[in-house]
Amino acid sequence: MRTRLSGARAVCAALVLAAALPARADRLTIDQALRRALQRHPDVEVAAADLEAAGGQVTAARTRTYNPELGVAAGPAWGGGDTVLDYELSLSQTFELGGKRSRRTDAARARQEAALARLRWSREQVVARVRRAFAFALIERQRLGVEVQAQNVADELRAAAAERLRLGAGTQLEVNVALAATGRARHDRVDAERSYELAVVELSTAMAAPPEEVLDPVGDIGAFPVPPLQEAAYVEQARRRRGDLAAAGHEREAAEAEVALAGALGTPDLTVAVSYGRSEGTHIALVGISMPIPIFNRNRGGRAAARAGLKRARLVEGSTGREVERGVRAALRAYAKARESVEAFDREVVDRLDENLELARESLRTGNIGLFEFNIVRRDLFETQLAYLDALAEAADARFALESAAAISLGGTP
Repeated sequence: MRTRLSGARAVCAALVLAAALPARADRLTIDQALRRALQRHPDVEVAAADLEAAGGQVTAARTRTYNPELGVAAGPAWGGGDTVLDYELSLSQTFELGGKRSRRTDAARARQEAALARLRWSREQVVARVRRAFAFALIERQRLGVEVQAQNVADELRAAAAERLRLGAGTQLEVNVALAATGRARHDRVDAERSYELAVVELSTAMAAPPEEVLDPVGDIGAFPVPPLQEAAYVEQARRRRGDLAAAGHEREAAEAEVALAGALGTPDLTVAVSYGRSEGTHIALVGISMPIPIFNRNRGGRAAARAGLKRARLVEGSTGREVERGVRAALRAYAKARESVEAFDREVVDRLDENLELARESLRTGNIGLFEFNIVRRDLFETQLAYLDALAEAADARFALESAAAISLGGTP
């Protein structure tokens, strides 16, 4: 006896999928997501504020430390029975010696460059997180579509098994197996809904979107091209482009300038003063020079602290450089493996799920296979589709990890 499954499967699947997706969600493309993230993300705003503060430190470092000092003194002078008013006017200026201001400015400028590099790196990291979250949301949406379709086919299988039993051509075992398949399909569909919601939340977090906003990402997952460069070239490129490594280098430059500044602070500053006064009718003009004698304090503690800071900055720069190289090499290998996993799938089997399901239906209708065999084919087809989506997710993760590690873009969307 021939068993006919419902021909309205695609329509039902579309309706179920539409019901599973959130209502009144804002459609969002990857370009919109990136633009919004860069405009409002707290990490970018904090890095921009740090850069602004570093610019203020440069202005402060360039400014001369000492202002001119104006002094006025007046008082009575008496003796011999007469009291007269004496006064004195003075103007003094202290000059920094030993190149303190230039070294202080060098350190501040290096820190400003470090802040600029960190801002660039923060923007790059935000872009990478948004692109990754967007791709995962698209993949989870596809997974939800597959699970909705799988549930719909499982429902058809259950209805067919019940119909066969009613007509006396089937068995209770077929009905029980179909019921088990339906229960599992519904569970998997609910699980896919939850996974999609979590993926959208992750995208919302990566974008720093308002908590009350519901997003509906749309677009294509994109391709996974072969990296055009060799491993050593990517390592060298990452060393030139990575903002965190550039920031570490500028921090080391700032530490070197602070070592020089600490040494210069042991050099005493010079104060030049001129004064004019009048005492008992006599006009007095004086020019004076003063300089502290560096006997007790020659900034030994400051020099030791600056040398320790330089040592730390060099260690951080070296460690960051090694981590960059290690990360690029590992990301390249992981991406190659992920691409290999994706390419292992027969794309015709994956892309022609509907057609293959219809072929299985036709075999069931003509009696070439029974319900048990159809259930196995159905399960294998959907499991293959889901395994392919798992491979896509791994490849997307590996791709964005490589782009972040090497500070590159492999092109494509998202």
